[in-house]
Amino acid sequence: MRSLSTLVNGSTTQCMKFGCWTSLRLVIPRRVDSAPKRHQHSQRHSKKAIKHPTSIGPQSKHSEELRALQRVDELLQDALKLLESSTVPDEATVLDSLRTCESLAKYFSASTDSPGAAEEARVTPAMNLLFLDEKDTHKSSQSAAILAAAIKSQAVERLSSTAYKVVASPKVFITPKILETYVHVQSSLGKPETLSQIFSLYANKPMPKPGSSPIQYTAASPNSLASAIPTKIATEALTAAIEAKNLDLCLDIINSSVCTPAFRRTKIFKRALVPLLGLSLAPLAAYTLASQISVYQDSMSPEMATNIAFAGILAYVSLTATVGIVAVTTANDQMDRVTWATGTRLRDRWLREEERAMIDRVAGAWGFKETWRRGEEEGPDWAALKEVTGLRGMVLDRVELMEGME
Repeated sequence: MRSLSTLVNGSTTQCMKFGCWTSLRLVIPRRVDSAPKRHQHSQRHSKKAIKHPTSIGPQSKHSEELRALQRVDELLQDALKLLESSTVPDEATVLDSLRTCESLAKYFSASTDSPGAAEEARVTPAMNLLFLDEKDTHKSSQSAAILAAAIKSQAVERLSSTAYKVVASPKVFITPKILETYVHVQSSLGKPETLSQIFSLYANKPMPKPGSSPIQYTAASPNSLASAIPTKIATEALTAAIEAKNLDLCLDIINSSVCTPAFRRTKIFKRALVPLLGLSLAPLAAYTLASQISVYQDSMSPEMATNIAFAGILAYVSLTATVGIVAVTTANDQMDRVTWATGTRLRDRWLREEERAMIDRVAGAWGFKETWRRGEEEGPDWAALKEVTGLRGMVLDRVELMEGME
């Protein structure tokens, strides 16, 4: 596999054969360290350059791009060394590689967000030869921009594949920090296609034992609390999939994150354990309080007063808790287009609320933004989304809740 710098030098050699070095020297300078010297020379001989540093922008910008490409080559070499090592890499080493990928991803994503960059990135460097015999300066600069966009596109592809190889390696144990950084990298690159696979590896990947030689592995427990995907990470991954307009990927991310038994167990442990513990201790607390209240009366025996006060306190607590549970599980103010089907158990509504919310986001992204046009969507993707919501016990665009159908 050729490095990016080899690709740059090869493209430069081809262009020199056609006498087009002038049109491409702004994209690929001969030496990286020559850019600062030219910058200093222009500052000494031009006061205008000092007042307006943007006048030397193209050369410095392309020098930065070349340095970034060389940094990608270094990152690829470091990743190969990491994968070929016979020991288990620690979390800090893996995070360092991923954070380097993240910084480079932010640089290339910022440079490719300009209008027309996506169209230029689809053009290969070989197509730039069509512009070599043109004498027009505009076309020469256009060919240089197309070459730069093509190189950036290949750099993005290599960054994405490098991050995936590092995280998917059997030697790497995926921690929550590593998973979060990986999602940041692929989201910045606009390459979320591997996120659902990494979510599955996060829960099912065998865990290597640190310090073992040869490396030994222990079986993973996909249903344990530690195997649950955090809601924040799942939401960011779904956002990247929605921006990529990939419906299948959106559904895969939902299935591998908030639909797993580990996620539901974690939700019960974090959000329902304390209330359930309080309800279990409520009878004891009610009886203790009732026995203390019975002392302050003399109209009946203390035993009968205790029993009456205990029944009253317990009835009040039970009624209040029941009303609160029903209010929490039947709340629908947060629902937009996807609602629960009639007959869905309250327990399932509470446990699967994140799943419904994510499908609601997907429906909002694929449907019309205007509320008065809802229900007019059509096409294979919309039909598949409607079928998926029905199979999950949900309703997409319930008629009685649509605008004008009250």
